[in-house]
Amino acid sequence: MKSNIKVLSLFFVLCILITGCMDSSLKKINIDNINSDISGFYQKFSADYLDEEITVVNKDIIGRDGEVVEYIDANNKVSRCTVIIYGENEKSTSEYYFIDGYIYVTTLKEYYTYPIYYSYNRPIDIMYRTFDEAVIYDGMIYELVNGEFIKKNIEDIKIPYTSLQEINEATGE
Repeated sequence: MKSNIKVLSLFFVLCILITGCMDSSLKKINIDNINSDISGFYQKFSADYLDEEITVVNKDIIGRDGEVVEYIDANNKVSRCTVIIYGENEKSTSEYYFIDGYIYVTTLKEYYTYPIYYSYNRPIDIMYRTFDEAVIYDGMIYELVNGEFIKKNIEDIKIPYTSLQEINEATGE
């Protein structure tokens, strides 16, 4: 009887440890599902845009050299948002796609060969570009690394905003 209680107690302790050590936020984000969702989003967005059901609104970012372009659907809901931020040495273009349950974000950074103030009369030459993809899901940020979405700290991700609310605050709404 004592050995049964010990085994049962040990089993109970192991269950608690396993449950406590598991991080419930480590849900695997399936890249195939994301790609399928994005493809469906593009198809619907393109059709709505051609049918003139999308309203385009341009806004300036307060306190930064940048702009926001919002794409508002027929239900008066922002379905896509482009954030462009100009810097002395780079230009950042982030696309936010508001898909059911999460936000898919792409960021293209273009780094100039010289600071923009160096010569306003000559065209800007791009030295190199970087392209990043991320998903904001359930309050967490996942970055696409080698074909997998990996959970990251918000400080490690180089996207200017993490929600539509932050974007609206940046434009004074």
